[in-house]
Amino acid sequence: MLIRQRLKLVTSAVATAPSKCTSLLLPHLSSQIIDTTGNIDQIDNSLDREFELKREDLEKRIGSVFHDKNQLKRAVTHKSRSNEEGHDCEDQDPLRTLGDAVLKAILCDWLFHQELTTKGEITIIKSEAEKRNFLAELGKQLDLSVAILPGKGAEHQKQHEQPNVIAETLEAIIAAIYLDRGYDVTKYVVSGWYEPYREYLMKN
Repeated sequence: MLIRQRLKLVTSAVATAPSKCTSLLLPHLSSQIIDTTGNIDQIDNSLDREFELKREDLEKRIGSVFHDKNQLKRAVTHKSRSNEEGHDCEDQDPLRTLGDAVLKAILCDWLFHQELTTKGEITIIKSEAEKRNFLAELGKQLDLSVAILPGKGAEHQKQHEQPNVIAETLEAIIAAIYLDRGYDVTKYVVSGWYEPYREYLMKN
């Protein structure tokens, strides 16, 4: 009889306060969502959380505030991270090709307005300005290595600090700005990155 009374009390508690009861009976699930299919989804996605911790400072450093934050998140997500996260995770790889093309157009535009008089001058300086080591230098000045989101293995190997990865991330960010804000804003932002190096490029 006593057991039946206790069962009734528990049943009543579950019916009137399911969320409270769930947190008491299953404390390890208190920060998770259980859907009707029985799957458990974390409320906080680790990738999103890590990106948000870095996003605001990154936007200040690159000089562009994004309307669509997902564009920037994709630009700094390394392929190794998307491999770990799964097929729903978009990474920077496709953006790099677009960013390279946008950068070429911006450099031609920027150099044309530096009063260069021949095609040869523009071509030579543009070639120097888009080299991997030069892009890596720009990326280091923007402190991109701390913003890149690598996989665990790649992070352990410090791949996010490698010049080639920094250069590729910069290209992806250029594409992200272009997709989010358009050509004119992208040209303004990227030209600002290059301005401190203008004298160096013109002399060399």
